[in-house]
Amino acid sequence: MTDFGAVGDGHTLDTVAINRTIAACHDAGGGVVHFTAGTYLIGTIELLSRVTLQLDAGAVIKGSAALADYRQLPTASEGRDTALIVAVDAQNVAITGHGTIDGNGRAFALPGEADVSRDFDAHHTRQGAAYLKLNDRPEDGPVRHRVRPGILALFLRCTEVHVSQVRIVDAPNWGLHVACSADVLLTGLEIKNSLILPNSDGIDVSLSRNVRISDCNITAGDDGIALSPCADGFGAGGCENITVTNCVISSRSAAIRIEWGEHDFRNLVFNNIVIRDSNRGILIQLRRAETVENIVFSNLVIETRLYRGKWWGKGEPIHISALPEFADDQARRCLRNVTFSNVTATGDHGIVVYAGERSAIEDVRFHDVRVTIRPSAWQEAFGGNFDLRPTWDPARRVFAHDIAGLHASGVNRLSLRDVAVVWEGALPTFFRHAVEIENFGRITLDGLCAQPAPAARAGDAAVVLRHGDQAIVRHGVGVDDAGPWLEAHDVRGLLDEDRPHGNPRE
Repeated sequence: MTDFGAVGDGHTLDTVAINRTIAACHDAGGGVVHFTAGTYLIGTIELLSRVTLQLDAGAVIKGSAALADYRQLPTASEGRDTALIVAVDAQNVAITGHGTIDGNGRAFALPGEADVSRDFDAHHTRQGAAYLKLNDRPEDGPVRHRVRPGILALFLRCTEVHVSQVRIVDAPNWGLHVACSADVLLTGLEIKNSLILPNSDGIDVSLSRNVRISDCNITAGDDGIALSPCADGFGAGGCENITVTNCVISSRSAAIRIEWGEHDFRNLVFNNIVIRDSNRGILIQLRRAETVENIVFSNLVIETRLYRGKWWGKGEPIHISALPEFADDQARRCLRNVTFSNVTATGDHGIVVYAGERSAIEDVRFHDVRVTIRPSAWQEAFGGNFDLRPTWDPARRVFAHDIAGLHASGVNRLSLRDVAVVWEGALPTFFRHAVEIENFGRITLDGLCAQPAPAARAGDAAVVLRHGDQAIVRHGVGVDDAGPWLEAHDVRGLLDEDRPHGNPRE
């Protein structure tokens, strides 16, 4: 690149020289643009077909702190119309090596200034106005920021994309974004973004197919890995055939998020994943006219906790919800055929599965799942609430609700097999039942190990079923004939094999 004038001293803007080098490599039929050790300060550079950016150890591509150095893209999504590295309509492109892409997000963040804008009414929470006293602190983020670039690295309408081994740090906004693309491999990445800067996602995959993500360590202030549209300005279609394996993720939003938007998602596999110190573990969120189907999660270790700030989520290891974002939305949304197996989850909140109006959640399986709920510093200040943002109804954004180890509402064909709920330490009194299922159709509880929470009210059952059709309960662990283990209200077609000589309390 030095032949085209690149300096790599961290002060001279090398954008023009690097773009000339990439263009010359492309015009020659393709090849490798080699970054030797040094710091290359740049604005927008464009990666062209059949070109690989090879970053040596010690090579740093660093984003400029001046917005004028970022070229405006011809299209935008969610207002993001700039990128540091961009490939559009390209084929066979790659970024490899052991160097670093530094988004320079610290130049745009305002540490110490909490974002206190409101998207919920605290009066609906358990704590009321007191909820905001500690919530409006900047230590956990999100913090305010200056106007910033939109995306660190964007692959738009590309095929045969390969990004491997490089370090990606301090994205000022979205990190690595694959949109409307196919045949993508993202592997061996070390992604370290700010934990207090909003929207500093690790990896976003939108409207793409045949994508493999593997062997990545990801720290992100927003979603760690997000499979979601967030590309409506870039194109159309759906998202399918995606695998995520052997990753360690930490996030202030959701470590793994799927949806929301008006596009279909199908055939997604997540395996061998550790989620640590995150605000939410797994989030599946349907809000518009979409169908999401055929998802497998296996071999997961999840650790979540409550954070201060306006982050969405309340420390749920797994959160699945489907309800309209807008009051006049008459569309139907559907999630079906989802399996969680061999999951160990520890955190400040239980699993939530929630289907609202004009929404269907069907064929969900939790097999070999252990949920441990522990006490934490912020449970009294922020806990005992459900968080269903975004939704049009202020009463269902963040609102008071007792917390179960697993709560399910509005689900058809739910299976819990060899599921255990474990309580640790002195917990607040809003933790009551181990499992709570309501408004259901056809559920099976097989080998459920459950007790009421230690501070539950006298007479509280471990398992509560309300307003449903067809329930089979067998091999429950913790059944005590002297007191209620299972409590059922308005349940038609209940077969409780653990109590063959009598029904549970109605």
